[in-house]
Amino acid sequence: MFERSKKAARSLKRLIAAAAVPALSLLAVSLMPFPSDTDAYALYIVSDDDYVHVDELEGGVFLTDGSAELVSRKDGKDLLLTAGQTAAVSYQGSTRSTVTRQETVTELLERLDIQPSPLEMVSVMFLDDRLEISVASELVFYEHISNVTEHEIIYQYNDNLPDWQETVLQEGCDGEYREVYEVVYQDGEETSRQLIEVADREPVPTIIERGTIANFANNGDEVSSIVTEADGSGVITLANGETLTFSSAKTMKGTAYTTGGRVGSITASGTPVHVGVVAVDRSVLPLGTKVYVVSNDGAYVYGFAVAEDTGVRGNVIDLYMDTNRECIQFGVRQCTVYILD
Repeated sequence: MFERSKKAARSLKRLIAAAAVPALSLLAVSLMPFPSDTDAYALYIVSDDDYVHVDELEGGVFLTDGSAELVSRKDGKDLLLTAGQTAAVSYQGSTRSTVTRQETVTELLERLDIQPSPLEMVSVMFLDDRLEISVASELVFYEHISNVTEHEIIYQYNDNLPDWQETVLQEGCDGEYREVYEVVYQDGEETSRQLIEVADREPVPTIIERGTIANFANNGDEVSSIVTEADGSGVITLANGETLTFSSAKTMKGTAYTTGGRVGSITASGTPVHVGVVAVDRSVLPLGTKVYVVSNDGAYVYGFAVAEDTGVRGNVIDLYMDTNRECIQFGVRQCTVYILD
């Protein structure tokens, strides 16, 4: 029994569709004198990169994939061809062209008055647009022995992202150790075997970044709706379908600040300033409070933020922005601040 590599598996995906008709449209086969009853190879059909064991077959036909790798063998009298295929038949130094009928491999050869001797085998390659058939006393197959090592998934946690957000930083792939042997058959028997290729590919892990902040979103995530209940609590629904809850909403005076001058680049919480950081009076909003901020005039949406800085007094929320120009354009506006749970 021979095991195919993943590359071979992919090349045979279409075999399932072909199996419903008599022809095996993407296989190469070889006919030889019948072996003994103890000789049997397993036929495998590929479905979604998995090998599905069909049956233990005996007889005189070698089945191979498109790279001439031996898969199994079956009696040529049972292998029925599809009519209407062009076939080029090479025998004793000459090549003849014919069109297949509803016939077996054995019947096609008999129709062309070709009778392989006990020392000859018949190689039949099913291609997309034709068959290539040749009679020879020697056949060469390629045995692929492959050991696959599954890759692992590594999660990297980011304390600045919402817990529903996952980003694939690196696509992984399985590792594979593969040996390819050239196997020669003469008179229906294996006569030589030679290692011709070794490939060793290490597995590459999939790396996924996953957020940790519960009931939160990124600063610029789009909001599709806000529903407020009678008690002041409510639900914010994002455009991606995620939902966040808030306990209350309050009106605050909104201002803006940026770095420069007396304003440093580190917040009162010890984190670097960035868009999505707001400064508050900690007696009004405790540090660490998660909020969603929009201006009451409807002209400005600051978005989701965390109270990480101080420097204002009273019912004021100071929004960090990247430039002085943005701060000036924002000015002072009354804002609705949704206090997230």
